[in-house]
Amino acid sequence: MNRQAIVGLFTILGLLALFVIFFVLSNLGTGGRYKIGVHFKSASGIHRGALVYESGVNVGVVDSLELLPADFTVDVILAINGNVDIPRDARFIIQAPLTGDATLEIVPKAPVPRPGGLAAPTPPPGAVAVLPHEVSPIEQQPLGTNPATLTDLLEQGQGEVTRLDTLLADLEKREPSLLNTLQSALTNANELSITTNEQVQKLARTLDALRGPLGATLSSTTSRIVDLTARLDDLAKVAQPQVVTLLTSFNDSAAALNDTVNQLHDLAKNPQLRANLIDTTRYLAQTSQTIAQLVGDFRTVTSNPQTQAQLRDTIANIDATTQRANSLLGELGGTSDVYGVDPKATPVPSPAGATPYGTPPAAIPGATIPPASGKPYPAPAPAPGAGPAKLRARLQSIAAGLIAVQIRVAELDAQNAAGFSSPLLTNDRGPQSDINVVLLPRGRTSLLTGANDIGGAGTSSYNFAALQSIGPGDAFRVGGGVLYSRLGLLADYGRPRGLGLELRAYDLRHPTLDPYATLHVVPGFELFGGERDVLHSGRRTVFGLQLQF
Repeated sequence: MNRQAIVGLFTILGLLALFVIFFVLSNLGTGGRYKIGVHFKSASGIHRGALVYESGVNVGVVDSLELLPADFTVDVILAINGNVDIPRDARFIIQAPLTGDATLEIVPKAPVPRPGGLAAPTPPPGAVAVLPHEVSPIEQQPLGTNPATLTDLLEQGQGEVTRLDTLLADLEKREPSLLNTLQSALTNANELSITTNEQVQKLARTLDALRGPLGATLSSTTSRIVDLTARLDDLAKVAQPQVVTLLTSFNDSAAALNDTVNQLHDLAKNPQLRANLIDTTRYLAQTSQTIAQLVGDFRTVTSNPQTQAQLRDTIANIDATTQRANSLLGELGGTSDVYGVDPKATPVPSPAGATPYGTPPAAIPGATIPPASGKPYPAPAPAPGAGPAKLRARLQSIAAGLIAVQIRVAELDAQNAAGFSSPLLTNDRGPQSDINVVLLPRGRTSLLTGANDIGGAGTSSYNFAALQSIGPGDAFRVGGGVLYSRLGLLADYGRPRGLGLELRAYDLRHPTLDPYATLHVVPGFELFGGERDVLHSGRRTVFGLQLQF
């Protein structure tokens, strides 16, 4: 080998050594590179050899660009340093500035923010998904983002300009209608304001016109009330001696009633009267039992169904009479021995051993009426008038608790022709007679119905009201219904004794109030006086008496 060949061989070996040294140094600085593919719609602005940055750090270069014939998109192959990983959810953006070289930016997804004062921990290896260190198929490659070009901005702006032009044209088309509607609304508002102003002025004039009559009415009413108070004061002063006399009469009547009650108690304690009543009742019970036995004998000897039915009705009636007689006997304190009614009574004798009709029954222990042999059993001799009087008193007491008749006679003063009053009041001064029927007058709830001014010339009216007693001693009663043929309310205080007060309010169309002062003289008789229609200038003073029985 000559000298030139040796020099050439050493030159070639030197170049190879230099290339190896450059390759080794390049691999040592980057740790080796791997390739990944990114799918872009367009590779405008990017070229082979352009730098690749991840979060602002150079991590590789663009290795190659390949146009895909299927949809004319671009597959950009990146050469990434071996010591760098690319997150799978990172964004790939082409940065094409107006001056300078284009680059490709890799923007990882922003980390989840941590609460204030806490440092974000370093994620462990494998916690973030990264792209494989190889070129993946097109459908698995990440999609890149192209920068917005001036053409795109102009196209988008042209669309917005078109929409604005359409909006302005539509507004120009609707402008006359909008202006007409606005003008109509302004006109209506103006008319409404004028009408409201007129109504307010009219109302103000009406109030001014009413102010004078209302003031006069209030002044007149005040003077009337003062006058009524003075008259009631004078009446109380004049009636004071009569009231003292009435109270003295009440005291005498109370003493007489006390004596009468004591006499009734003494009469009730009379043993002879009590024994006679007991014997009479026992005799009635025994007679009814004998008749029942006789009818039973008749029923056994007949076979006619109609006769048997009649006999059964007769026995039922006699049995009812027997039970009533025994009930009366029990109220009077005596005893009986009717079988089937009294627990300790002995059974009725059998038909074979029955006492023949007309023969007196065996003597009853404790009876005061001796049997008479051979003659029908005689009735006891009660005290003259004792039984009927007591029965009549009980019936009267029951009737008084069920119904009461109320008669009211009143006299009125002369009518004030110039004054306004209720249409129910006329120039008739009386005497006016009212009659009412009270159902359950002694109960807490009662009903009142009747007629007013009977015989009056077209002025008669009717009442129908319900009353309820309340308060201690049932001294206060309130109610409502129909008064003087009008809807109304009624209240009174002080019944059934002493001085009292009664108020009647009726007639919704012409409100009318009648106050009365009442004085209960004796039970069932009272005097009253007051004002009819006290709220108006045509009121009339009334006084009279009332009977209830």
